Formats: sequence, structure tokens, C-alpha cells
Amino acid sequence: MVSFPQKRISRTPMNALFIIDGCPAEDRRAKEALRIAAGISPWGKVRPTICFSFGLSQALGQADNSEIRRYFTLLRETSAGLFTLARDENGWLQPIDRDSLAKLETEAYTVLRFGSGA
Repeated sequence: MVSFPQKRISRTPMNALFIIDGCPAEDRRAKEALRIAAGISPWGKVRPTICFSFGLSQALGQADNSEIRRYFTLLRETSAGLFTLARDENGWLQPIDRDSLAKLETEAYTVLRFGSGA
């Protein structure tokens, strides 16, 4: 019988950094980024970190979108972190500065940018 070499599968999930430049309630690319991050998060092989380039409390507070709410609920439970470059008053996005974001970028397995400038 011929034995084949076994691939070593890492138990540590890859970290994917999602940088989102738009508001998911207003920008279809931002909403799609959130959907993708929420979709891969429960899988367990990739652990997303999400960073918004601005505060979302006003825009999301005014939007009554159950789909976006579901994405955020799932990501709060399963992501590596939810961050914003702006001050955010809602308490569930952690403020982050550009230097810390640059560090996250260097540590991430992959960086995905979404928004109007992507």
C-alpha cells in the first residue's frame, strides 16, 4: 500500500482584515463586505477583523435594516474585533488610530478594502 504525505492543517484561523469605507445602510459595497465577513466568521477557518473608516452610530441608528443588524450581531460574537477610525458613541465599535490599523494590516493574512474608493 502506498502512503501519501498528509498535509498539516493549521488549527489557528487566518485573520482577514476588512477595511470598510462606507456605511452598510447606505453603500452596497459596504453592506456586501459586512455580509462576506459575517458569512465566513462562523466557518472558523478565517477570523475577520472589521474596521470602519468613520463612525456609524448615526447612520445605523437611523436605518431599520434587520439584515445588517443580524450581520453585526454575528460579528460581535465571532469576529476578532470591530473597530472604527472615528469616535463612535454606540459602544460596540472600538476606536482605533491609524498606527494601530497599520499594525493590524501587517499582522493580517489578507486585507480587503471595500467602499467607494475600492
